[in-house]
Amino acid sequence: MKNQRLPLFLFGGGVALIILAIFWSLYAYGQVGGLVAGKGLRPNQVFLCLFGPFERCAPLAAAHAERGTWAYSPWLFWLGAIAILASFAMNLAKRSVDEGWGPRLQRVLIPVDQVSTFVGKLFAWSIVILTVAVSYEVFSRYVLRSPTTWAYDASYILYGALFIMAGAYALSRNAHVRGDFLYRTWSPRRQALMDLVLYFLFFFPGIIAFIFAGYGFAAQSWMTHEHSAYSPDGLPVYQYKTLIPATGVLLLLQGIVEVARCIFCLRRGEWPQRLHDVEELENVILAQHAEAANPTGGRP
Repeated sequence: MKNQRLPLFLFGGGVALIILAIFWSLYAYGQVGGLVAGKGLRPNQVFLCLFGPFERCAPLAAAHAERGTWAYSPWLFWLGAIAILASFAMNLAKRSVDEGWGPRLQRVLIPVDQVSTFVGKLFAWSIVILTVAVSYEVFSRYVLRSPTTWAYDASYILYGALFIMAGAYALSRNAHVRGDFLYRTWSPRRQALMDLVLYFLFFFPGIIAFIFAGYGFAAQSWMTHEHSAYSPDGLPVYQYKTLIPATGVLLLLQGIVEVARCIFCLRRGEWPQRLHDVEELENVILAQHAEAANPTGGRP
């Protein structure tokens, strides 16, 4: 295995372990939630148990022992966190005596972008499944005269999963909406300073609250084994709601990387490189016109 691939695998594996820990902890709470809720451990209080066997979480272990089920263990979460930190440390380490901090920082940024891209593209397949489901519903309703009892729930679950799980991918591509009519006229340093201030004022407090509230929201759903009330089949939605804290973790990690980009730009006066796989048609047309107007690139 090449040295440059190992940090990427460590980071991707660490993120996977943390998300798996979220799913496992919610699943375990869902098994005994009815027992421990009466002992004071309600869904909005169980978030702390994701990180360690605190005294407040003791009823969970007792309830699992009583039922003979497998209790959640926080070692999985911390193993994921250690893998992520190890990835950062490996990428920040010098690979030559005269290597500056810029290339090392760039190595830290790209793996996070790659994981966000992988998740975004993975959930992009929801569009295909959604298209098939809706097409089948239309065919069944208007041709067979027998509408389905599950298509409505499937459509909003698939679209919702795509919408939230693509958030970190969009952030990695700098694709979220902003007031571009002002922002694009600023110098890179001024852009970076504004972004840095807004990340700490709004983004991180919002994302931390999103993870905390989303975890409690999902825990409530797992405890009641919530099913949809909007169609006769009543598809289960508690697994779907687990994506809320999971996408919060991805957004938090991507936000840390965006702060690093801001610091890089403040010091260098230019934005560091990003991964690019898609581009707005407007930008492509503008670039083509610029190249056609100046084919020599300004060279004599």
